[in-house]
Amino acid sequence: MKWGTLDMQSKTFLIKKEIIKTIFRSIGWISILYFLGLFFAIPLDIIMNSSEEQRKFLDIDNLFQYSFQLQIIFNISVPVALSVFLFRYTQVKQYSDLIHSLPVKRESIFHQYALTGILFLILPVILIALIVLVLYQPMNLQDFYSMGEILNWVGITLLFNIVIYLAGVSVGMLTGLSAVQGALTYIFLLLPVGLIILVSINLPFYLFGFPGQYYMESKLEKFSPLIAFTQMNMRTPSNVETAVYLILIVTLYFLGLQIYKRRKMEAVSHALVFPLTKPIFKFGVTFCAMLLGGGYFGEMQGGTSWIIAGYVFGALIGYTAAEMVLQKSWRVTIHVKGLMVYTVIMAALFLLFQFDLTQYEKSIPRGNEIERVHFSESFHFYNEIDHEQPLYLKEYENIDLVRRFHEKLVKDENRQAQISGRGSVFIVYELKNGEKVVRNYSINKREYKPFLKLIYESDEYKMATNEIYQVSADDTTKITITPSGPVSKRAVITDKEELKEAVELLTEEVDAASYEELRGIDEPYAHIEIYYNGSKKAYMTWNPSYTRFEKWLEEKSLLNDAKVNSNDISYALAVREKDIDINYAEGYSYEEIFDEMNDSKTSIKITDKKQIESGLRNSNGNIEGDYIIAFYFDEQRSIDIKSFTEKTVPDFIKERLQ
Repeated sequence: MKWGTLDMQSKTFLIKKEIIKTIFRSIGWISILYFLGLFFAIPLDIIMNSSEEQRKFLDIDNLFQYSFQLQIIFNISVPVALSVFLFRYTQVKQYSDLIHSLPVKRESIFHQYALTGILFLILPVILIALIVLVLYQPMNLQDFYSMGEILNWVGITLLFNIVIYLAGVSVGMLTGLSAVQGALTYIFLLLPVGLIILVSINLPFYLFGFPGQYYMESKLEKFSPLIAFTQMNMRTPSNVETAVYLILIVTLYFLGLQIYKRRKMEAVSHALVFPLTKPIFKFGVTFCAMLLGGGYFGEMQGGTSWIIAGYVFGALIGYTAAEMVLQKSWRVTIHVKGLMVYTVIMAALFLLFQFDLTQYEKSIPRGNEIERVHFSESFHFYNEIDHEQPLYLKEYENIDLVRRFHEKLVKDENRQAQISGRGSVFIVYELKNGEKVVRNYSINKREYKPFLKLIYESDEYKMATNEIYQVSADDTTKITITPSGPVSKRAVITDKEELKEAVELLTEEVDAASYEELRGIDEPYAHIEIYYNGSKKAYMTWNPSYTRFEKWLEEKSLLNDAKVNSNDISYALAVREKDIDINYAEGYSYEEIFDEMNDSKTSIKITDKKQIESGLRNSNGNIEGDYIIAFYFDEQRSIDIKSFTEKTVPDFIKERLQ
């Protein structure tokens, strides 16, 4: 009996050995290709940029920054390809019958294939790391990064590779077609992000104030390893992210094992091998296609009828495409009953949001619940990067003002849908219990000017949005003023007394600035950098309304260098906007507009310096005005184009263009 057991164990060992040889012959080339790809991306790049001259221009502090695009391609494609080719035996009948006829347990077969695949992912990465370690001292790589960064690269690369690979393995256990396995793997990895984007596009059609763009751009990398990996050249995963991925690895491995053990051997060449997965796939594709269709028509055309048409059109396309995959045929049978049930459910959801049964739109937190509030024109001002903090209002008067403004917006919801000429406001209430209430509204700024004026002119808002308030006049070391426009000059202030006067004057100008001056369309005269407290720097613009500061610069003989003036301009061309053909929808360049103006018989040429100065002072940066003026700068051989309204156009231009 013992001899029989030993003989059986020997046979099992030989069979497993043969399986490993078979695996190597079938997928070994993928591992070799992966090694060569990484070799070209990293070690070869290091060697090719090893000269002293080339090293001066290198900005490298981790291994991901070597040919990162190439690394992305290999690291998101090789693990999926490996999972597809490795488990192809589950999708080819003869191959499946052969493997499953061997005297080896299913569980053992899965472990052998899955773990061998992981090994084939690990080996190329380890070999590349060893090559980089060999080059480390001879190439003086310590000037760019430590040896710890090499280990960091190995760990992060393997972490993402194994997650993506095991996702492919688990998905592969659900299907009997290799092409479907590859496609479903990427869909599975991107599905959370895709759903967030599709839902965020559609919900603003039904929920007034829903901040779709905010959710679409709020750290989506957390929901997909594919997207997260594309950022590894700039950051490393946090401890929480790493723990989540490790848990995901274990979960996917054992999920794949359990599905494999329950999978029927004859379930090959089927798009999906489990009956339960077919309706999930079918209606999942239908739902996503429906949201895509509705979102597209809603964004492009607007209006409820167009949105519903988009939903119907998208749903029919998605449903038909899913049936084609499941039935493996262009000629599909439509199951009307299932489609009708889906339609009823979607109609119920439509009504739920259409009539705001969740009371989302009217949900405004009470004043005593709010810790602080963010108020700006766009979610971009809230989603700050690095260490910078978005602005917050904490004073009760301002919080109450924002709330009352918010209540007015909700009350005017139906009328808001009819108005044009919009701006936007973005509001984030941070509550005392740690929760957030986020809203975004398109508004007519002129109609809500009384509220906006009070908010923007408040001392707290100005203090939060203007860096000049962070500057101590006594600690300022330098101020540079760079004119807005294609000129190479700038004004520099270094005198201690002049620095103190300039900072105090600029602070007073911001203090006195009205809402109209702060939010006007006038282009700033210049951009100001204020150096203080050693290495700190504050930025601000010199707006046309800061007339006291302009007079001070003139007294100090700095005005000529601080802003563009007529001496910088050779000549100008002016024309009525309606007399030239500019297709704003197709895009345009300044050169194209300048050539159009040059060729126009109705345009005028201005060479008088006083008239050019008048044109500079009265024009604004918005090109879509009633009159267009183009300034030609001889020094840079460049063009700047501005415009006038009927009210701001100088008389000498208006008279000559009659």
